[in-house]
Amino acid sequence: MRNDGEKAGRTASIPEVLDILESRKKDGELGYEQQLSYDHVKKFAQLSADKAAKMRAELEALGISQKACVSLVDTMPTDVLQIRQVLANEKVTPPEGTAEKAFEIVEKNRGK
Repeated sequence: MRNDGEKAGRTASIPEVLDILESRKKDGELGYEQQLSYDHVKKFAQLSADKAAKMRAELEALGISQKACVSLVDTMPTDVLQIRQVLANEKVTPPEGTAEKAFEIVEKNRGK
């Protein structure tokens, strides 16, 4: 049973997973696999869960799929080419200029 605000069927970004695991850690000891996951996401999370969720919502508003948004939040691409590579895996080709707008969103959230 989910009691920590998780949404069924939704892909979680690294910062969101970190938030979930920290919540579970407060409730009690993590299992072996959970602890390994916690250590991994703690090392690689570049944003807070709140900032990641806001960034993800901005990216989704551009028409980018949930999966691609999570990938962009997790990797925080450093140039437009990297964003285009992520968007190349989309089933539907995003409108012209989407990669540039997505890069502006990533840059706005970098280092915060």
